[in-house]
Amino acid sequence: MKIALLARMTTRMAVMFDRFLRLGEGDQTAEEAARIRAVRLSVVGASTPWMMAANVCNAILAIFVFQGSPAATAVTIICILILALASYTSYAWWRQHSRGPRDRASLRGTVRAVVYAVLLSGLWAALDVVSYYTADETQRMVLIALTVGMAGGGGFALATIPPASIVFCSTVAVGAAIALSRDPSVVGAYLFSLYLIFAAIIIRSSLAVCRSLTERVRAKLAADEQRDVINLLLNDFEENAADWLWGVDRDLTLVRASSRFYDQMQIPENMVLGKPITTIMPFSSVGLDGGDTRENFIKCLEARQSFRDEDICVELSGELAIWSLTAKAIYDEDGQFCGYRGVGRDVTASRESRLRIEHMARHDPLTEVGNRLMLAEDFARAVSRLERFGDAFSVLVLDLDRFKQINDNLGHAGGDELLRTVAGILTQLCGETDSLARVGGDEFAIIHQSSDDPQSAAVLAARIIDKLQKPINLRSGSAHIGVSIGIACAPIDGSEPDQLRRNADLALYRAKTDGRNRYRFFDSSLDAAARRRNLIEQELAIAIAKESLSINYQPLVDAQSRRVVCAEALLRWNHPTLGPISPAEFIPIAEESGQIGAVGSWVLRKACADAVHWPDDIRIAVNLSSRQFLSPGLLPLVETALKQNALPAHRLELEVTESLLMETNIGVEETLVSLTRLGLRVALDDFGTGFSSLSYLRRYRFDKLKIDQSFISDLETNSDSRAIVDSVIKLARDLRMSVAAEGVETKGQFELLRQMGCGEIQGYLAGRPMPIDQFEDYLRQNSTSVQRLYA
Repeated sequence: MKIALLARMTTRMAVMFDRFLRLGEGDQTAEEAARIRAVRLSVVGASTPWMMAANVCNAILAIFVFQGSPAATAVTIICILILALASYTSYAWWRQHSRGPRDRASLRGTVRAVVYAVLLSGLWAALDVVSYYTADETQRMVLIALTVGMAGGGGFALATIPPASIVFCSTVAVGAAIALSRDPSVVGAYLFSLYLIFAAIIIRSSLAVCRSLTERVRAKLAADEQRDVINLLLNDFEENAADWLWGVDRDLTLVRASSRFYDQMQIPENMVLGKPITTIMPFSSVGLDGGDTRENFIKCLEARQSFRDEDICVELSGELAIWSLTAKAIYDEDGQFCGYRGVGRDVTASRESRLRIEHMARHDPLTEVGNRLMLAEDFARAVSRLERFGDAFSVLVLDLDRFKQINDNLGHAGGDELLRTVAGILTQLCGETDSLARVGGDEFAIIHQSSDDPQSAAVLAARIIDKLQKPINLRSGSAHIGVSIGIACAPIDGSEPDQLRRNADLALYRAKTDGRNRYRFFDSSLDAAARRRNLIEQELAIAIAKESLSINYQPLVDAQSRRVVCAEALLRWNHPTLGPISPAEFIPIAEESGQIGAVGSWVLRKACADAVHWPDDIRIAVNLSSRQFLSPGLLPLVETALKQNALPAHRLELEVTESLLMETNIGVEETLVSLTRLGLRVALDDFGTGFSSLSYLRRYRFDKLKIDQSFISDLETNSDSRAIVDSVIKLARDLRMSVAAEGVETKGQFELLRQMGCGEIQGYLAGRPMPIDQFEDYLRQNSTSVQRLYA
């Protein structure tokens, strides 16, 4: 029982002693504790020579002071032991120091330090015990000074090893307590209390120093570990990565580089190491974006500042490549420049990919000329040159004539080939400083730089028109096109890109209106016309919504019986502030703005509603635009208008123009057939103008041909006109179609047409266009025949 109890006590004491020895190591791993312990012991080892020197000096002083004292012999023996221990410790330190520092230390190192602390502090404690009681005042003062000094010095010298520091201070404190107890006094008790306070401060400071050292060592170990990882990664990087490392000194001389660098240079290390990096790099005479990459790189180096992704163009084995260099400027503690450490890599492939992407972003994929983005950038540069240097420039907007017809005839492949060919022609005609871009389906734009604008722009436009009006040979056939060009000049017509583009578009619109295949310059009247056009477009939308448009009716009279057989519905618009607006002005605007559908629907419904009140033998003729005719809602609209107004289908006549027949859309023929099945009549208006073709009459079925008034106006004086009109009438008769002549104004024209066999006449001779109430009066007055035709 006693043995077991003794064993438990021994175990508990061993555990407590082990914990005591591990003070300051509570949250450390075994590996970390060993490495930190080695640093602690090395700190103590560094102060050991000075600590031993202090012991030697203090021992000699004690021997000298206590000569002749009753305790001289004991003091001398103790001091000799101190000198011997100090000498042995110094020798052991020297041997250990010659072996170099250790990375790790076991707990035995701490035990050894504690043993040394016990021995040394025990000798100094013994000196107090044997000498203080018999010492005089001077000797006591020296003894107190030595005790306090050794306790403080030893405690702080052993501060990084808390167990040794605590043992040293505690042992000296025990000796001082025994010495003072042999001569009890108030002063002695006071001195002992002060010593305890000093010892507590020393022990507390020792633990604080230990913690601080532990944190610093831990941080250093973490940094070392991180550095090892970085070095490992760098080594792996140098061996396997496509990038390479390089470094230069303050004179920009190459001092180090990875093997990959020499492989990339295709030069041995000994041929480039130690030479200026600016002479080593194989710079190409061809720079990036027209710049000198060698000069740019030298400027970066001479700036002595860190830089990133500096591209240089190099030439290796006759092939161009792009290297990207990044470097950090290195400075010493005094702020003196020491060189660069950097990384480089071959970015040829990525730069080529980026350039391809940038090219695709700024160029039209079909024609390879610029697109809207590139045009906007070139516009901005041109405006900048105008503002800085006064360099004038012009904007030419081009629209291909008859492109849609070519695209329909030759197919989209033929249209694409035509656009590529036109782009090539324009590229050849443009100057080196001009910018060409495709901005729409068949629309191009040119920014033309010239000091003698606008004459230079006119010359360029004339050359383009002359070139493009000639036949263009394609794989799928020959294409005959033209081009309309609008020109705006900076700064005359504006200095902002949007303003110049708008003005060039207005000039283009004028060129197309004037007959196409020509160029026009912008002038202020175009701007006024554009503002009026926008105003009419806005007011027309309001007029449609309010149904404030009106319809006039012009009679068509049978040439033989002189009876009214039909009336054509003619749209009119009397604006409250703008006054009467001609259909020739607002109808094209309605077609371009997409409002013609709503206008045509209203006219058809209103005309049917008015005609239902007329005699049953009088038809109503309504004009249809191409857009309205091709609309899928035309048939339902016609059926609804007839049904709502109870108007028989044979009383409705729809007029279409020849321009509609140029549409090769299969919907044209289908719509004509469907309208005929409804029972209504379809007339071909303005026959003889535009692109008249007999193939139209063979392909499509019409009920009536209306001869354009341009053939009627000189019918009495021009034999050619009479021959043409006579032929058309005979042709229509043979094709079982009726004929109407437009613009009949004289009796002579009427008689000639009657003799030729023309079926119907329309014009001022028979009657002018009239509002509904006047037209109905006209019908009542001429119910049997039109009297004025007899006069």
